[in-house]
Amino acid sequence: MTTLQINSTVAPQQHVPDVKSYNVDSEALNGATKITLRSHQLNDSDSELADRFQREALQKSESIRLKAEMDEAESQARFESLYPSEKRRFVEEYWTPIIIKLTKSHESEFDQVTDFEDSEATFRTRLQAEYAFNLKHPDIQTRVCSGDYHFNEMLRNGYLNIEGYKLVERRSNGGGIQMVNDVITPAQGSSTLIYIPSSVPNLMAYANSDLALEYSKNEYERQLQRLIQKRKAAALALTKAKQSARDQLAAIPTFDDLISDSVKRATRK
Repeated sequence: MTTLQINSTVAPQQHVPDVKSYNVDSEALNGATKITLRSHQLNDSDSELADRFQREALQKSESIRLKAEMDEAESQARFESLYPSEKRRFVEEYWTPIIIKLTKSHESEFDQVTDFEDSEATFRTRLQAEYAFNLKHPDIQTRVCSGDYHFNEMLRNGYLNIEGYKLVERRSNGGGIQMVNDVITPAQGSSTLIYIPSSVPNLMAYANSDLALEYSKNEYERQLQRLIQKRKAAALALTKAKQSARDQLAAIPTFDDLISDSVKRATRK
């Protein structure tokens, strides 16, 4: 329920108008008129209008359905009136572009699987590098400093040191990266301090870790299976289209069938 407060300079004895027809309530309080909007309820005319709209929508839907059925029946009737050779040409013209398109799609999906399998080493190498760069290895530790002043305070008070670890990178949280070698050069803004065990030569050494190798293998297999499933779906769609075309052609009698002296008789059981 929505309440609107309207200030007024009129004396407390002001007249409160009849607003029932506007679906609101009103009352005079301390020189102001308080108007409250009631929840809308359908009156008889609203209900009748809604019913009429619903009937018209149902009628429209039924009309569309009937027209579609009539169009399909007319199309089938026109097809049945064709000569056998015309029917075969109609089926050929209908299915040829569809089968060509599905064939190209299947070939494309097949090539994608082949290319992906051929590029396994490159794909996994990139994944392993991302694994290291994105700090996924559990041995990596991080700390966050809010800016240069905070960084210098941590440096002055010895808070940058982690026993058994070395600081190898100060990475700006805005996307920039500043390497740390013998001299630490402060970066601007908030940054993440990256530490690795002292025995590890550098951060990217984790790209060849067992966990990185396992991660790249699992991700490669997941992506490969996704492409294989797409290839299977494309092959299935092509197979179904070809079978439908064959079935429709088989159902059309040839001219030889029409002039044949043989008569097919129903077999009694």
